[in-house]
Amino acid sequence: MDRVDASLASSGCDGRARVTVGRPVVLAIAGSDSSGGAGIAADIRAAQDLGATLRFALTAVTAQSDRQVTAIHPVPLDTLREQIRVALQDGTVGAIKIGMLGSAAAIETVADLLARYPALPVVLDPVVASSSGRRLLDPAAMSVLIARMLPLATLLTPNLPELEILARAVAGVEPPPALSEQAEIMLAAGTKAVLAKGGHDRGDDAVDRLFQSGDGEPNHFISKRLPVAMRGSGCMLSTAICVALAQGDSLAASCRRGKSQMTTWFERMERMPIEA
Repeated sequence: MDRVDASLASSGCDGRARVTVGRPVVLAIAGSDSSGGAGIAADIRAAQDLGATLRFALTAVTAQSDRQVTAIHPVPLDTLREQIRVALQDGTVGAIKIGMLGSAAAIETVADLLARYPALPVVLDPVVASSSGRRLLDPAAMSVLIARMLPLATLLTPNLPELEILARAVAGVEPPPALSEQAEIMLAAGTKAVLAKGGHDRGDDAVDRLFQSGDGEPNHFISKRLPVAMRGSGCMLSTAICVALAQGDSLAASCRRGKSQMTTWFERMERMPIEA
């Protein structure tokens, strides 16, 4: 029987995270969104709201709105490399969140650096496409992401369409329709855990499912589905999970806290007055 968690309470520490004493410090490696909705801007909002310090390394500068992405300018690899090196050099970063990487070369650069820090938990939010539908990873970059980043990931946080795309890329064929089987494909590819986000699903409840390597039954994190949409919600969730990991929570407890925080943010947005 699946474990169902609707309480969204925090607990425990599994020892995998580096515990940050005092104000937690996390590193976000992602792109900028000129509209301010997603990417690094969303990571900063989430971290500030949670009382964490966010260091960041930009992978790309984009020009985009809620409806379209008009330009993507990758950050030079030496600049990307130096941003990450400086962020990690004093040893205070407790967890790393990875968002948009954009190119095979950027993925290789990030993977080479993170391989030197095996004790740091890594949350990989696989930005395959923008909210407006533009693909942000070509087939070559997707192959490198699977080969290099998945084995470094403590947690993969795809939404349901992203999970299907990734499972198809790993398997080389149309993936099975069952969510659990798609998650197993990703676990076999190297990631230690998959949080399949249920925001794109239907029903009165939004259900996120955590599948962990070597753990047969998923955790279910349940919240009421609210009639609001928020760009950057995936960025904010992965950052919230990262903050909890940096504070020493177990993976399941960190996902639970992240889900609870997202509910708080969605409820806050629901209460905001609609502009005339």
